[in-house]
Amino acid sequence: MSKYHKYLQEIETRKVEGLHPKPIDEAALVNELIVQIKDPNHPEREASLNFFIYNVLPGTTSAAGAKAAFLKEIILGQVTLKEIDSTSAFEQLSHMKGGPSIEVLLDLALGEDEDVALKAADVLKTQVFLYEADTDRLASAHHKGNTIATDIIKSYAQAEFFTNLPEVEETIEVV
Repeated sequence: MSKYHKYLQEIETRKVEGLHPKPIDEAALVNELIVQIKDPNHPEREASLNFFIYNVLPGTTSAAGAKAAFLKEIILGQVTLKEIDSTSAFEQLSHMKGGPSIEVLLDLALGEDEDVALKAADVLKTQVFLYEADTDRLASAHHKGNTIATDIIKSYAQAEFFTNLPEVEETIEVV
């Protein structure tokens, strides 16, 4: 039985128990979803898209790595989906909370396509979950004269990831 069908069974079991589906944390399942998403005639395509968008655990899981890699393919135009365009792919990367998503965003920001690089830089400026290896990549690119890397570093130095957050209301009512 495929990981996908096991996941569907688990969803049904959890539903009987009054529980929502578990988040997906395995790359193998995400990769099955991706195969089904790429097939426009697959009977489980719509469900797979929903699981891919809403159920993949963010952060540093192998599932997040598989998701980030697929979103990178979409952004670079290697895969075209009507349901997930480049803007949507960047949006999803922005909510993945570090790890593989940061690696993908750095690849894009430090890449050859300036339009993509600028969009990736804008997303990176909102992220707080960078590791030392990530900041080392930025520093190395900065020292090699990469102006986008320099711009990202300046943004972090000015804490724009925090200062650009929406204002908190003066009064908050607790019920």
